[in-house]
Amino acid sequence: MLSGLEIHDDRERMTKIYIYGVNWIGDAIISLSALEGIRQKFPEIPIIVLSPPRTSQIYELSPAATSVITFGDGKPLKTPRGSSSVVLCFPLSFRSAWNLWRSGFKNRVGFASEGRSLLLNRILDYKKWKNKHLHQSTYYRELAEAVLGPIPVEPARLRIPPDLLNKGQQFLLNNHFRDHFCIAINPGAYFGSAKMWPIRFYKTLIGKILEEFPNTAIILFSGEKDRHVTREISEAIRSPKLVSTDGSIPLNESIAILSQCHYLVSNDSGMMHIGAALKMKGVALFGPTDSFATGPMSKEICVLSHQVSCSPCFLRECPIDHRCMEFLTPEKVFLKIKDDMMEQKRFVGFRERFL
Repeated sequence: MLSGLEIHDDRERMTKIYIYGVNWIGDAIISLSALEGIRQKFPEIPIIVLSPPRTSQIYELSPAATSVITFGDGKPLKTPRGSSSVVLCFPLSFRSAWNLWRSGFKNRVGFASEGRSLLLNRILDYKKWKNKHLHQSTYYRELAEAVLGPIPVEPARLRIPPDLLNKGQQFLLNNHFRDHFCIAINPGAYFGSAKMWPIRFYKTLIGKILEEFPNTAIILFSGEKDRHVTREISEAIRSPKLVSTDGSIPLNESIAILSQCHYLVSNDSGMMHIGAALKMKGVALFGPTDSFATGPMSKEICVLSHQVSCSPCFLRECPIDHRCMEFLTPEKVFLKIKDDMMEQKRFVGFRERFL
């Protein structure tokens, strides 16, 4: 049981809800669903996210979060004032519980993992949740409901402020893409090469799109770690209708640019989840991971995969022939993209110029 305040029994006294945020971009987006549910149930109570640097810009774009406190890289967590609050420890790591304990946070709630139970005031059974084989979003919701009671099931949302939106629009203007049907492509994966559709397939796909739809533009997205992938594609396809962010644009600006695109093609990555939160149409290419557990939280993003006996393996690198991705052909992906483009209402105004 929680020491001190019992939130679900005495909500009138609750003044703040703290969320210890996760470190991976995709997980951060998935966790926003729980924040949205909490916000719907408690519209007046401040929701304060304690975020590591890597994902702070994600949480800052959440309309459910009242404020975001970034810690790490020399910035320690500070003890909150007052005891009428609860902190939901979203990560499973020992370090996250340790940080909360040593910083003096009260009412620390989290799943039991890595021997950290003594550092938490209330623990949940992680193995029990894991054995249910549910989507990752339910992990965060069950954690919140343990102390807040049932919360609405809400989709993740991102709200882009006007200054960032202007930067996204300016990017299209600078590259003369404003009147084009813009397709965002995220060919890398921070987790490892096993999640990446072959680079040669991306080259084939992009070439076919630009050939068959002359008024289409391609924007390649990447981070610093996987920008070698977008650079290889850019060097192979020299076209004024293809541009790359080159892993040099801040995450929040990349999201603003993505919001200006009409369609998304992505591996299983953080960008896929961002696109889903932006309600984009698109395709997600899955191989070694489980789309049922970590797939996009939007029906607008269609999962494409080729089922093989060794998938999902969840490995960073494929030890054999990468068959789960090699058998997912560019032709199959292109046909799905073409069908989606023709069906999109916003595509109607471009139809004659594309065909």
